Amino acid sequence: MATAPDTIVLIHGLWMTPLAWEHWVARYERRGFRVLTPGYPGIGQGEAGLMELRANPDTVAGVGVREVMDYLTAIVEGLDTPPVIMGHSFGGTFAQLLVGNGFGAAGVCIDSAAVKGINAMPLSEVRSVLPVLDNPANIKKAST
Repeated sequence: MATAPDTIVLIHGLWMTPLAWEHWVARYERRGFRVLTPGYPGIGQGEAGLMELRANPDTVAGVGVREVMDYLTAIVEGLDTPPVIMGHSFGGTFAQLLVGNGFGAAGVCIDSAAVKGINAMPLSEVRSVLPVLDNPANIKKAST
């Protein structure tokens, strides 16, 4: 018989940090789970990590989907038992990819970003990223 997962991995979305999960962490820890909130490569933990990122957003300028996926895969592979993997927005896409690759006991996606083959993008999402995408000077740069 398989053992029940004892760990939940919470993956934040783009333009977010692990702080997005702070209240979720407390909720699941009260229920006895070990909770991990990995930031993407270059994004640290807690308020200190947020302040470092704001001071130097270029730390994530060269980080792409492959780097994030490799980083998250290494974290999940290093656990003793397969976790529940939960992601929000683009983090939901990573949760889908991780579970689809055989990692994790279960996956949960909250308002997940579309995966390959899904081209629909709501107007609200377009409006939220337009200020960053509208400026050609942002190409190959990180933006706060």
